[in-house]
Amino acid sequence: MRLGLFALFAALIATPAAADTFSLEYQGAALAIIPLGSITVDATIEDNTYDIQTHMQSGGLLNIFERMNIAASASGAIEGDRVIWRRYDLDHRYSRKHRTIAMNVAADGEVIAQINPTYRVWGSPPTSDAQRRSSRDPLSSMVAMAIDVGEHQRCQGSYPTFDGRFFYRLELSGGARGHFDSAGYDGEVLKCSMAYVALAGFEGTDSWGHRRIPQGEIWFALAPNSRFAPPVRVTTPLSAGGAVVRLTHWRRVTVNIQEDETPLTPAPTTTPTSATAARP
Repeated sequence: MRLGLFALFAALIATPAAADTFSLEYQGAALAIIPLGSITVDATIEDNTYDIQTHMQSGGLLNIFERMNIAASASGAIEGDRVIWRRYDLDHRYSRKHRTIAMNVAADGEVIAQINPTYRVWGSPPTSDAQRRSSRDPLSSMVAMAIDVGEHQRCQGSYPTFDGRFFYRLELSGGARGHFDSAGYDGEVLKCSMAYVALAGFEGTDSWGHRRIPQGEIWFALAPNSRFAPPVRVTTPLSAGGAVVRLTHWRRVTVNIQEDETPLTPAPTTTPTSATAARP
């Protein structure tokens, strides 16, 4: 009877978990024809956590003006459709310079940033502590967008973002369904308008500083049976036209994990015996 109860308890606490892993590659181009570089993204979305890594390598025309190599990663928790970031790391090499940024969220919500070398200027106005606390890192904002679209299939949301110096808001609006068949993904997409609103940390000489830039567009893949809708196409405004980042490789792996805890085996019981001493 006891062994049966232990087996039943073990079956009840064995909970299935799903891990959705995406390996994505993109190419960027200016004016739709001039190559700018490549981007790779590896994202793992589980029931309660996420982890994302990305690498950007400049190429083509962009290398003539500013050669860039960027590696970044972020991780955190997922509660329902809320993305709660915990850590962000950036390694940025550009124009013979090198900067690293490591940010994490303390238990009291304070955003702790280690930046090497530190910035010489912090913008006017600089990003406040309250703005830092209200934001996510750039990669986690993209994860939040993709989960919002995947869960609700709508273009609606405001995503405060802090990257170590700059504080800005990404806004989704509009929404039109379409079809995308390229680079390994053949399925439905949701086409959203996206605005970048600069709020703090910028200087007057910064691009987009202190103003809302014209709206770009981002297409999210509505992958079957996934709460995560990764972008397949992003269009950003440029003064000379527009830059387009387009998916060139899609790979998705879904793993169902059975988290089984081995039940404790009850110790054997011994039945006490009584002995009657023989009387002489």
